[in-house]
Amino acid sequence: MKILIAICVFLVSYGSIKAQVSDTTIIEENISHSPTKATLLSLAVPGLGQAYNKKYWKIPLVYAIIGTPLFFAIDQKNKFENFKSAYLKRVDDDPNTIDYQYQDVYTNENMQSLIDYHRKNRDLMFVLTGLAYVINVVDASVDAHLFYFDVNDDISGIIRPDVQYLTMQRSFVPSLTLSLKFGKKYQQN
Repeated sequence: MKILIAICVFLVSYGSIKAQVSDTTIIEENISHSPTKATLLSLAVPGLGQAYNKKYWKIPLVYAIIGTPLFFAIDQKNKFENFKSAYLKRVDDDPNTIDYQYQDVYTNENMQSLIDYHRKNRDLMFVLTGLAYVINVVDASVDAHLFYFDVNDDISGIIRPDVQYLTMQRSFVPSLTLSLKFGKKYQQN
């Protein structure tokens, strides 16, 4: 009999302990939205921080903003390498290596300026790609910080005429007072 009572007490207390744990985890899931986690996710995979913040519409924008300069950086890199290899074939003093692609199109000076041009554009596009990646991480972090920020339609303002007393001039000056109210509208029945 004592064993049956002990088992019943254990089962009842075990059930209440499990219920408390699950209720607490549900509350913690609703309250805890970590900006650190959003930042780390966005650092690991661009767009993952936006998905964590439930801003799914931003994910295609993130990939477009990162992918566009990356595409042009790779294009400029290929052009740079193409012109550089053609120029090196011209100036290597080996009659067996001939630049067939640009031989009668560009002079050596033109080739050098094209190499410099595409190198500068390549470097710029890689910098813009890195900047877009940083913007992705900052967006995810800021969005996570503002996840529970209350945004509503009730922003009201009142402008009233007022009179200020200026102690230095010992005179009254007309002025306007602007009062802004941010909050929820409460409708009375």
